[in-house]
Amino acid sequence: MGKPNLHQVVGRAAAQTTPRAHSLLKWVVLLTLVLTLSTFLNTPLGLVSHVSFFASKLTTSVWEIRFGSGDICHAPAPNLFAYHPPRLSNERIVKASKDLDKYLSDRASKPDIDSISISVVTSAGPIFEGGYGTLKANETDTNSDDARPVDRDSIYRIASISKMFTVLETLILRERGALSWDDPVDMYLPRFNPPSYGWASHLSGLEEFVEETPRITIRQLASHLAGLGRDYPPSDIGEWPFVKDPKANASTSTLYPEISYDEVINAVSTFPLVNIPYEYPVYSNTGMDLLGLANVAANKLASGVPADEPQTHKELVKRDIFDPLGMRASFFRVPDDAALRRHIAIPSKNAEWADIPLGDVSDSAGGQYSSLADLVTVMKTLLSPTARGGLIPAGVVREWLRPLHTWGSGGQEVGAPWEITTLADAKAYTKGGNLPGYHSEFALVPEHAVGIVVLVTGEYQDTSTILKEAAKRIVAPIAKLHVEEVAKHYAGTWVNGDDVAEVEVKKGALILKKLFIRGIDVLGLVQNHPFGSGVAQRGGEPISLWTTGRPGEFRLALGRPELNKVRDVGCMPYWISIDPGLNSRGAPVDLLYWRNGVLTYPSSGVSFSRK
Repeated sequence: MGKPNLHQVVGRAAAQTTPRAHSLLKWVVLLTLVLTLSTFLNTPLGLVSHVSFFASKLTTSVWEIRFGSGDICHAPAPNLFAYHPPRLSNERIVKASKDLDKYLSDRASKPDIDSISISVVTSAGPIFEGGYGTLKANETDTNSDDARPVDRDSIYRIASISKMFTVLETLILRERGALSWDDPVDMYLPRFNPPSYGWASHLSGLEEFVEETPRITIRQLASHLAGLGRDYPPSDIGEWPFVKDPKANASTSTLYPEISYDEVINAVSTFPLVNIPYEYPVYSNTGMDLLGLANVAANKLASGVPADEPQTHKELVKRDIFDPLGMRASFFRVPDDAALRRHIAIPSKNAEWADIPLGDVSDSAGGQYSSLADLVTVMKTLLSPTARGGLIPAGVVREWLRPLHTWGSGGQEVGAPWEITTLADAKAYTKGGNLPGYHSEFALVPEHAVGIVVLVTGEYQDTSTILKEAAKRIVAPIAKLHVEEVAKHYAGTWVNGDDVAEVEVKKGALILKKLFIRGIDVLGLVQNHPFGSGVAQRGGEPISLWTTGRPGEFRLALGRPELNKVRDVGCMPYWISIDPGLNSRGAPVDLLYWRNGVLTYPSSGVSFSRK
């Protein structure tokens, strides 16, 4: 009998060991191989042996990463438009803008809408902007020649988009060291003490029964995961079910009274949580009220002279957001400035809501006014990693644009305070807002570095449909344009003598079709090369390139042989296998990058020029 090979040795050892010992033995053998092979890394033979080992650990074929049956993993693509957005003069943009303008003109002509102000924004600014309808729809004759149209300077109540600014303020304070995302709320609001019992105990008079002491954090307030109810204190409507709506004859001030800190904190301490924290999101205006109050308190605690600091949410946001960004048409109380007042959009019905303050406690949940121009300014700072005047670093923006809860199969998610959905087949981080007569949407699509702001007055409340229709008409063409730009930058045949790399774009993903170096089919090597044999058994299959988020830099998405072709396994085989810890010439073997029009595969010491 001949000398046993490595597979036989490992197999025999496995038969005599427990699963845990078996696993340990495998990794000892693999580590030994790495150390042995490391002496050969600067020779062609060493490269072959090294990649052989790499292949056996990782992969067979990764074509299914995007294009196989099941379409199981959407490869992270480079975001060129974050740095170089499309031009207004581009043919696709011009055509899409005309289509969108027609849709909006038709929609705004319906009687349920008084006005629409909209902007489609890139990191460089708007690529489409429009105003439709009348600024002061409450005036008698809105069809007269004197009726003023809305424009980018028209000011709307943005309702719950205010929550986005409240969370932005939290992140600003965190970056200054004034608070931490996971600080307990009672660190800043000492009277915050929600009950430790549920509703059954509360209604049965068994309030001494403790279920779980709730530890509620700043992060939970920001993401609706604290378990707090929607609006505290709740309204007592009397007998239920009722025959006559108790709100039918109520005045606006009765229906939406300003509430005090004492009223909110006493209600929170009295009524049980809707659900336990982190169970699932419960939309909570009260939670955002408390976040605004916690921001103010944290800022004062971090100051040497608390009395000199902003004492309310509106003062704090003005100092930290409005003033630095030059947002002169954003505020929480209708100003005395006649010029600003002239720009406030007023609906034909519920016109009184143009000038009803929510109060210092509730401003952080929905009290803000802003113009389209001001919201575009904020949008630009979030879309570009190199934007000047940004209030938080690019890394914090990436952290912020992440889900904190996924509903069901993942079609919709919740962030802080994002309502996460899809627009034109891309993930969108949105925040909507509604008050009587005012309806709004603020949406970011990071994948294409584009955003949309929609501001509406009127009875029509479904701004999400306007948002989707706008995205269908203009974000989808931008996505196609982005694919063309990626191909222009990276696709083609790249050569260096006899060495060759072929790159293409398929269904939006960047694909490495071929990589031959010193006569070796590198893709075939890493996918098919068994231990000990001298040549690849068959040609390599295309491998998806995953952006690292740095311009021009990518990793080969090699995956795991036992998982790559499993339906519905998603991206798991690929993300767990990136950067396997194997380097040659000081570089990871799964790294390649473009710089100044040159493609480099550094672990082999080869650079390519486009043919």
